Amino acid sequence: MTVEHLRVRKSDISDAEWQVRTDLAALYRLCVHYGWTDITATHISARIPGNDNQYLLNCFDLMFDEISASTLMRVTWDGEHDDKSRKLNTAGHLIHSAMLQARPDINFVMHTHTRAGMAVAAMPGGLQPLSQHSGFVLGTLATHPYQDVTHAEDECELLARDMGDCYAMLLENHGFLTVGRTAAEAFFYHYYLEMSCKVQVDVLGATQTPIRITDKALKPLMEAGHPKNGPHGAEEWPALLRMLDRKDPSFRS
Repeated sequence: MTVEHLRVRKSDISDAEWQVRTDLAALYRLCVHYGWTDITATHISARIPGNDNQYLLNCFDLMFDEISASTLMRVTWDGEHDDKSRKLNTAGHLIHSAMLQARPDINFVMHTHTRAGMAVAAMPGGLQPLSQHSGFVLGTLATHPYQDVTHAEDECELLARDMGDCYAMLLENHGFLTVGRTAAEAFFYHYYLEMSCKVQVDVLGATQTPIRITDKALKPLMEAGHPKNGPHGAEEWPALLRMLDRKDPSFRS
């Protein structure tokens, strides 16, 4: 099977959905650029404008650098999809359908297993205020204990409950999840959370008595990164798309 065989026709898609598909495909390519992939195991989703019955998700059949606007799949909330030749990521469907349905205020969901993210998600204290980057996410960061979403019947409900109205979440022993009203905002929280985790791993590998940002100094950082002051990432998003266009504009196809 070729990638061409998996494509939907742009002429069959509304302009609004095609724009969402393009932004979602850009998130997959940004994961490649920043080294956030885990073969094909992780997933990013988007709500389809004007469609209350389906959302967009990747399947197991493509690497992230192969994903484009036309190869993303429409999946129903019940996990049904039209092309039976493609394998649905069951864990991905359960996580993303739960989050999108529980949070009508958000439109994009990112879930990754980065090395630094998994490391911090296994630390007893979770994310600590060790960098300026951490301040941007600590004001909207939730945590969730590990369960296998494909075997724990209550996992979807608990994921949504623990996320609450936050925009980022450490999944203990697993990785993390970020959401956004826009693709740019989901990327914003993922980028700053990942950078915070990388710094924390570096710092705690060098010293067990790190300098922590004081509560007084942390407060304005948390205020700046809070969702009420968003959607975040709008300033950087066009530049990120230009970077992807220079590398490989096929994500738009």
